[in-house]
Amino acid sequence: MKSDCLNFVEEPKILYPQKKSVSKYVSLLSDYGFKYVFGKIANKEIIIAFLNEVIPDRVIVDIEQLRNEHLPYLKGGKKSRFDLYCKTDDGSRVIIEMQNQEEADFVDRAIYYSTFPVQDQVEEGQENYLFAPIYSISILNFNLDEMKGEPGVKSTFRLKELETGKILSNKYTFIFIELKKFNKTLAEIEQENILERFYFCLRYMEYLEERPVELQQEIFQKLFIAANIAAMSKQEFKEYQETMKTERDINSIKWTAEIRGMERGMKEGMEKGIEKGKQEQTIIFAMNLKADGFPSETIAKYTGLSVDQIEML
Repeated sequence: MKSDCLNFVEEPKILYPQKKSVSKYVSLLSDYGFKYVFGKIANKEIIIAFLNEVIPDRVIVDIEQLRNEHLPYLKGGKKSRFDLYCKTDDGSRVIIEMQNQEEADFVDRAIYYSTFPVQDQVEEGQENYLFAPIYSISILNFNLDEMKGEPGVKSTFRLKELETGKILSNKYTFIFIELKKFNKTLAEIEQENILERFYFCLRYMEYLEERPVELQQEIFQKLFIAANIAAMSKQEFKEYQETMKTERDINSIKWTAEIRGMERGMKEGMEKGIEKGKQEQTIIFAMNLKADGFPSETIAKYTGLSVDQIEML
């Protein structure tokens, strides 16, 4: 495998007292937590190890972080801000987005974001349109509608000919990682599968009390050190707590809306069921009266049905 699994490192001195009311490690699914760990150039060894597992057709040795905010090229266009945007040692551009909340048009957003690295590379006056490969990596804490029914956690897309499958260009690669589809325990992950160990950390880091024995490799030691809340500065800790509270409030509002929606649906269903039951009883009553020889006009008077409806029974 590309990641070094043999070496070990020493944990650093704790800078900030651990509070029992919070997790020991940041939530890597949160916007702040993900950027706090993966967005620091000091942690680029972790980023490189992760990218080498996600992008198997390239061996990345080094990365350079680029500005992650991009203004639109058209007046009035939509501004874009990536969670992480970097250039690899071979010139490839990589966008990494962590999306915790479900977004219906996320695929469209990923495609839109991918246009900025192209335009960054093709300058005015350039004689050709050559540009280095672009990788759009989306880490999602929800399932894509476009991938409904597909069991794989990771999906990779490129421009292909529909009938033959021939790749038109390897310059554009879209990778979607749907963490909700990852349900393995550490014991179920094969020893050499570093990528699934990353999946486990991304999904469950904030719930861990200590680093599991299955994650003692050097790269995961560094990941756990980088994600340790106790090593945050007071300002970082404050910002993290504030963003986590905001995300929890959003989740609470969303959950409450879903519950109320279910309650309304159940109430409406019960009301419709009762109404349907009443209608069925009325029809049965009318059929019995008709069978006993009562005239249609009399049955209509006592059931509320029309004469035409009774005649059709």
